[in-house]
Amino acid sequence: MSFRADHPSAWQFQRNTSRWAWNSLASPELNAPTAGKEDPLAAFTPLPPPAKELGELRELLIARSSCRRFDTTAMPLDDLSTLLWATYGVTGRSRLGALDWLDRPLPSGGGLYPLEVYALANRVRDLEAGIYHYVPALHGLELVRQGRLPDRFVSYLFMGQPYPALAPLTIVLTSVVARSLGKYGDRGLRYVLLEAGHAMQSFVLAASALGLGTCELGGFLDDELAATLRCEPDAEVPLYAASAGRPADADRAAQRAVDAY
Repeated sequence: MSFRADHPSAWQFQRNTSRWAWNSLASPELNAPTAGKEDPLAAFTPLPPPAKELGELRELLIARSSCRRFDTTAMPLDDLSTLLWATYGVTGRSRLGALDWLDRPLPSGGGLYPLEVYALANRVRDLEAGIYHYVPALHGLELVRQGRLPDRFVSYLFMGQPYPALAPLTIVLTSVVARSLGKYGDRGLRYVLLEAGHAMQSFVLAASALGLGTCELGGFLDDELAATLRCEPDAEVPLYAASAGRPADADRAAQRAVDAY
């Protein structure tokens, strides 16, 4: 099944929102975000404080913050394993009639799980630098490309952002979109994008639990990144990425500074 041939409307949306070298800098002028929606004429009900019974989850939500300053230490392989499992791993097995069902840490439209997870490992202990594909059912890594990519090339892939080249780890979420569109038609693309958000939030919270900082990345050159990951053309597309590592600065504002490098 071909994403491009079988679902041209969804494919056209994907292409219209892709980035290439010629349009990677075509961004609107930076403006302060607008305020959230409020209606001063509506009846208003104040809520009680958030429940402290959330325990550790509450602390992880508070601790989450974008980080653009990573130190130079290598990431333990155990941390990489935990991050990938929390993002898209198998949490258990269920039986549904004659089917064995793999449980995951996130919901998926129709239980189709159309995402794939790649790890750009720059500095991970006991793991050779390179690009790896995560296999959830086996909880292991398949080697895609051996060796560390040149920093300038990685920065180019991510539209000039330096963080993926400097962080010990960057993950990329892709999708074999036809897995969802085959059941839901073009609307399945919405479910794919929602799932990428679910998976990334799991990654971010797991990183927070490990004391790691993350920088989520939506800007990249689609075709070049897909080719670097050796995705099948017209079938598998990159959706979302994030760099992770130990923060180089304990100050939260300094971690988030866009001019960190």
